[in-house]
Amino acid sequence: MNAPHIHRQRRTFSASKAVEVQGSILTEIKSDDEITFKDMARVLGRSEDRAAIYAAGGSAMDLPTFLAGCDVWGGRFADPLLRLANGRWAEAGSICTSDDRAALTLAMLLPAIMEIEEDGVTEAEELRPHAELIRRVHSLTRRWLDMLAQSHS
Repeated sequence: MNAPHIHRQRRTFSASKAVEVQGSILTEIKSDDEITFKDMARVLGRSEDRAAIYAAGGSAMDLPTFLAGCDVWGGRFADPLLRLANGRWAEAGSICTSDDRAALTLAMLLPAIMEIEEDGVTEAEELRPHAELIRRVHSLTRRWLDMLAQSHS
């Protein structure tokens, strides 16, 4: 087996587990949102009977139905299912550069920059060992500035 992208180490799950999780999520959403199967069917683009079957864990839903649920319920609906495959939901426009927190990236760069600026002269050779962090901070601040600009439009 020479295809590591296919034969990699990963969690496995059964189709029945996915259908069970799907049913649990839909049942929880129905209860939390105080909606009927008719309301759920409208969201999913399916019949009321089919929505009830999905919520009971009696049948797997197809991709268009899953995406319809994602469109309305987002991560509440998608995350428990995506976690089965080590995934998670992110809204369009979300900043998902890595699992690192932005504050951590800034905190890692700050001591180095303080040391470099101590003599009052900053040279490229002093910055070079920190180039990757500087690029990450630049990427973060650029996105933040874009977010600010969009929020004022």
